Amino acid sequence: MQSLRKQGRSVIEPVEAASMRWHVFGMALLLTACLGGCSAIRTLYDQADHVIGWRLDDYFDLDAAQKRFFHSRFASFHAWHRRHQLRDYAALLQTAEQRLNRGPLPKDAAWIRDQICVQSHTLLAQAHEDIAALLASLSERQIAHARQRFERDNRKFAQERGLAAPPEEQRRLRAKRDIEQIEHWTGPLDREQRNRVSALSGQLPLDADIRHQDRLRRQQTFLALLDERRAGERFDARLRQWLVDWDAGRPVEHQVALERYTQARATMWVGVHSELRPEQRLKVLERLRWYTDAMRDLATDRKR
Repeated sequence: MQSLRKQGRSVIEPVEAASMRWHVFGMALLLTACLGGCSAIRTLYDQADHVIGWRLDDYFDLDAAQKRFFHSRFASFHAWHRRHQLRDYAALLQTAEQRLNRGPLPKDAAWIRDQICVQSHTLLAQAHEDIAALLASLSERQIAHARQRFERDNRKFAQERGLAAPPEEQRRLRAKRDIEQIEHWTGPLDREQRNRVSALSGQLPLDADIRHQDRLRRQQTFLALLDERRAGERFDARLRQWLVDWDAGRPVEHQVALERYTQARATMWVGVHSELRPEQRLKVLERLRWYTDAMRDLATDRKR
């Protein structure tokens, strides 16, 4: 690994949507319910090197040597992940199914967040050195390219959430996203259910502006961190902290507001569940079982 790190400092790297791709890679597989069925999970997982490599290239415009480094190191990471993490995800999904089956509680949302943090930290411990090596190899031109991609994504974020729009429009857009997310799990909601979900979503405090500021803070910290990318262990340590501690540097008032929002949203999901018909609740449980089975199947599919 030490030799790889020395090579990597002249060979590759990622950023909030790139280095973070490796960070959230495993848990993204858990949440690919939004993509459709189990076949989508298998396709995403088996083609992860191409999907993540494409995203990295989009952000950093990688050169040929950096692409080779990424694919060679990701192959090892992917094999490790298949051997060691997928069964953990299956167990997590099975426990989530049990909690949902007995009736969800607001504390279940905190439980799933804690579990995601545990799994993410395990991923980082495995991939951190390769991420650091890749990032350390970035040129000034590539960092400028990443900055432009951040600006593009921030414009999209602001537009999708109606950042400059009146509060009513921000609530409407948020309710629309919530309904789409729910229907991926439950199937179509009827008009009354949609109205109720919109009402529950509308009761939440507005969060678009704070989240937008939080994105900017994280990105600015990351770009500043890249200025230290050739500083050896100091860079590695600060990168690891950035990857793990999303709250570092967040204003206290923002932290309080986000925690309040998170708690209110957990209560909202319990309310949404109470609005579902029995067949819709059953469909959610069935989908959870599909994903649990998909994780187990992928874990045993070593030849891939």
